[in-house]
Amino acid sequence: MQESLENKEEASTNEQSEELDSKVEKYADLATDLERKKKILMILMEHEVSKLEGRKVPSKISIEDMNELLNTYSFSSRVKFMRFLAEKECKKTTERRKKETKQKEREQWLIEKENIKPAEHIQYGIGHNTMIIRVRRSSIMRYANQRLANAVLFGQKVIIDMDYDCFMRKQDCNNCGEQLLELYGVNRRNCYPFDLTFCNVDLASPTMSSFNRYMPNLYSPDNFITLTNQSYLDLYPKEKLVYITPHAKEPLKTYDHNAVYIVGGLVDKCVREPVILAKAKREGIRAVHLPYDEYLMWGRGNKSLPLNQLLEILLEMKNTNDWKKAFRYVPPRKLVRSLDLYTEYS
Repeated sequence: MQESLENKEEASTNEQSEELDSKVEKYADLATDLERKKKILMILMEHEVSKLEGRKVPSKISIEDMNELLNTYSFSSRVKFMRFLAEKECKKTTERRKKETKQKEREQWLIEKENIKPAEHIQYGIGHNTMIIRVRRSSIMRYANQRLANAVLFGQKVIIDMDYDCFMRKQDCNNCGEQLLELYGVNRRNCYPFDLTFCNVDLASPTMSSFNRYMPNLYSPDNFITLTNQSYLDLYPKEKLVYITPHAKEPLKTYDHNAVYIVGGLVDKCVREPVILAKAKREGIRAVHLPYDEYLMWGRGNKSLPLNQLLEILLEMKNTNDWKKAFRYVPPRKLVRSLDLYTEYS
């Protein structure tokens, strides 16, 4: 009798184990032990329950998204991440439908075009006779690549220091990766771009992983981005290096076209300590801040800007040498409004 009970318990345990294995078969690479298998099963159950309760959840959970969910430790954060995935999936579906609709409209237009009798006079516009050459997207991309190639050979160097992952949370690293993509786009669109060099790079770090996710062709040779794990001290003479940080005491009054400016790859929403200034002092590098107080009426909060807006200011200074024009890229929400002035002095 005892043996039969033990056999039944063993059989039920084996059935449960097989059921677990079948449900987490898709995530076999992530299910390294029994605890992770159970957590994957729990996340799948939360996904089904959230779907039944009417919450926004993705139709399927990919292996990469499951890995992110395994690293979250609270139910609310997993629900928020699933809502983000659902919105992302909905956006992709909408874009795909728009693309299919445009394709059908294009095919219908081609059919109608064949049945149209040729006009006696010139017809302007795409698809008709025109004196203007159509500029295609590929031509624009080649033109932008040519500007970046010229910047690599002859342009001014700007360094992005990627040595601050240890000071940021996971979400801050994701935001930093997004800002780096915006920074690259701002530089690429400019007529006279910088030669961007990313120093102290760890390809496996959270920020670089996020950057690579937002920009899948990051390691392509036609991006003209220099990625190196070396320090800027090994690449350039120290007297040319200038670190830009809002915590510095010295203002950047005159833009130096021969200097190599360094921008910290840091989203400092939660970092209150002047870690960039501390690093600059430790390495003996000159640190400056942008002269906001001379041209703007700054509001409350620290004077740090997103990386892309900071690069826009530097590009404008390089091209025009006019601080007033450069500071138009500072968001108005960071400045004192007329209503605030009225309240202060009334």
